[in-house]
Parts: sequence; structure tokens; C-alpha cells
Amino acid sequence: MNKTCIVFLLSLIPSLLFAQHQLPLSSKGSVGVSTNIETYFFAEKLAVEHIGNYVFDTKGVDYSHQPIVHFGFKRFSKYQNDPVIIRTAEILRQIRDTLYDNGPILNYLLNQKEFPEAGLRFAALKKSDKSSGISKNEKVNALMAELTDSLRSFYIKANVRGFLAENSSFYKHALQEIGKDINKDIFLHMEKWYGQKFPFYELYISPAMPITPGDDNYRGFGPQINSLKGKIPSMVVSSSKMLKLQNSLADYHEFGFDNEPVTSFISSHEIGHSFVNPLLDPYMTSIIADSALYTKNLEAILTPNNIRSWHVTVIEHLVRLGEIRIAVSVKNEKEAARLRKLHIGEYNCVLIPLLEAKIVEYERNHKKYPDFKSYVPILIAYFHKLTPDIIDEQVRLYKNY
Repeated sequence: MNKTCIVFLLSLIPSLLFAQHQLPLSSKGSVGVSTNIETYFFAEKLAVEHIGNYVFDTKGVDYSHQPIVHFGFKRFSKYQNDPVIIRTAEILRQIRDTLYDNGPILNYLLNQKEFPEAGLRFAALKKSDKSSGISKNEKVNALMAELTDSLRSFYIKANVRGFLAENSSFYKHALQEIGKDINKDIFLHMEKWYGQKFPFYELYISPAMPITPGDDNYRGFGPQINSLKGKIPSMVVSSSKMLKLQNSLADYHEFGFDNEPVTSFISSHEIGHSFVNPLLDPYMTSIIADSALYTKNLEAILTPNNIRSWHVTVIEHLVRLGEIRIAVSVKNEKEAARLRKLHIGEYNCVLIPLLEAKIVEYERNHKKYPDFKSYVPILIAYFHKLTPDIIDEQVRLYKNY
């Protein structure tokens, strides 16, 4: 073997090592790490030094409770005033001021090839499906494309690949932590209850995603990947345990993802949105027309949980209803009770008792309602028949569940 070949193969070793960071969960799903997502959050952390904040990433906040965020910032801080980060900061400012969220960015990046490659992950979709995670807003589309170009440049210039490869062990252990707490059968249970199948499910951890310090702080987002076989529901989740700062990433024995209650909830909840949200889209106008049902009493208990409108109330209640009834369908009453306590008691989704009584009609009559989609019109009509008085009574009955 000549020297040129040896050098080429050695240059591939870091990326090959990191590419192995995918943990199979079942024949239907996996949990892994996205190079694109990690690169984005490293760059966002630097950009926030210029634009002040973006979601939970805030200039001046101490993120030493998140090892990858902390040491990543130390590693890449010398690029803070580099033209590629200045450009990234301006793009992010415009996206932030338009969308108020970075979730759509994650959606876009998961539909792109892994850096340093360029283009759609499934290039054949260019002709048949131009959405590929892109916003309907043409200005945002252009900004997303420009952002991705900047992130690719940052990935190469800052040698993000090298950082990921050097800390390969940390990522591997973080995946093992979360992997042991995910119900490996949950995707099959969901498909059976909803009467709908997807080709695969891709879950991702993002140790580089900044989360404000404090107990029970974490974030999950549910993108969708457009593949040649159809939509692939996905999830990106931050760390959920606050860790004590060590001298280096090699010194950690905990990795921020060993949190069974959070993992069990978030992995099914975010994927649940892929089953529910598209089915509600055709009814969104009529749902919004019923916004008077978002009473002041309901608003008071839901707003602290970022449920700030009637249409989000409907979506969140139906997703959480599905989680509970799937547990009931597999005769896991203990899990169903835990989920009721979580969703009614902690998240104040006080309409769930009404919906549980109603959804039995769907569960017992699959000849008439072969899938959840066929029953959605019944649920929309049921919501429409509710009154502000009924809503307020549910608040009174269950706000201290």
C-alpha cells in the first residue's frame, strides 16, 4: 500500500469511529448521534455571543452542568469572531425573529447529508418531494440553505470531526445510558393502536444542545425525515441530568442521559406527534375557531407548560391520550397510571379523563373505525360540543390531580 493511500485511510478513521454511534433498538428503530445537529449547537453557542439568545441557549449562562456544551464551547471559542460564525449569527438572528424556535433547523439538518457532504440525504426526493423538512416560507428556505452552508464550513474549518472523534467514548456511553431506558417495543405498540405504520424510527441524542441549569430541565423535538420509503418519525433530545463539572470529558462516569422517567416519556411523546399532528392539520381552521374553549382558567394551568393556545391544547391532549391508551392496550395498568399522573397531575391536561371515556368507542369498534385517522372527525366534533363551563369544571376537578 502506498503512502498516499495510508494517509487517506488515516484521515477517514475519526469519521468512521463517530459514524458507529448508532444503537439499534429493534427492527423498527435506532438511537444515534447526528453530526449535523452537534455541529449546529456548537456553532449556535458561539453565535449567541453575538445575538444574545436562542431558545435555551443564553449568553452569559453557565452550562458547566452539560459537559459537551461546556467543553465544546471551550474548544471552539477561538472561532467566536470568525467570519463563518459572524455569518451564522446573522442568519440565526433572522430565523429566530421569524420562527422563534430552532426546531425547524433540526428538522432541516436531519434531511441533509452528514457533514462534510452537501445536499439532500435522499437526493432522489428532489424531483418528487421538495419539502424535505423545509419551511413553506421561501425566505426561511433560503436562510436554512445558507445556514447549512455556513455550518458545513464551520465543521471543516474548526475540525468538528476531530472533537467528536476524540470524545467518541463520551457519546458512546451517553447512547448506552438512554438506550437501556427506551421501551424497545413501543413503536410496534404505537403502530397497532393508531393503525398506521412508518418505515422506521430514528431517535437522536444531542449532548451539545444547551439546556438551562435546574432539575427536570430538558428538551425534546420531533422532526420528520423524508425518505424514499415514506416519512421517518424522529426525535432529538437533550441531556436531562445535571452533572458536576470534571476536569475533562475523559473524567466523566455519568453522561447526562440516565433518566428513565424522562426517556420513557420523551421517546414515545415526540414520536406520538408524528401519528397525531398530520391527522389534525385538515381540521386546524375549525379547531382554531373553537378558541373560546381555551378559557382563562385553562390558560392559567397550561401556560406554565408552554401550552399557550386551544389548537396546541387539542394536539397535546390527543398525543398524551394515545400514550395512556397504548399502555392500557398492552395491559400495563401501572404505566397507564403513571402516565395519567404525569399528564393530568404535572402537565395539567385536565381534559384527558373526558377523552379516555370517549376513545373507548374507537378501541372497541375497529370494524367501523379501522384506524385512528377514521376516528379523528368524531374527536373533532366532540371537542366542538364542549363548552367553556365544561372546560372550567374539568379544571376544578383535576387541577390538583
